[in-house]
Amino acid sequence: MDKDQYLAEVESRLRRMFSASKSGYKTPAVDRHRLEGFMQAGVFFGLTDNRELTQLMEETHFSVFGKTIRERREDNPLNWQSEPVDYRPYEAPTFIRNGEPGVE
Repeated sequence: MDKDQYLAEVESRLRRMFSASKSGYKTPAVDRHRLEGFMQAGVFFGLTDNRELTQLMEETHFSVFGKTIRERREDNPLNWQSEPVDYRPYEAPTFIRNGEPGVE
């Protein structure tokens, strides 16, 4: 994969995520994290840098929403709060959570 192919794929993934958001669908955290990891891999392998990725993200966001990320945040700040993760279900060992027989 060369730089142009990589950036085209990043743009495609950003466009899908932004378009879904515009349509009212909340992108699952795992998908957002996967995209962030894909973008960081491009930096790691020297295909791009953070500045270029930020610019691509801003341009793609603007093409979908007609406004910058900053403008959209200012218009609706409640949509930009991070979601808390509740880890309490995982505090008990797996064999207790799964109710495995014969294990105490």
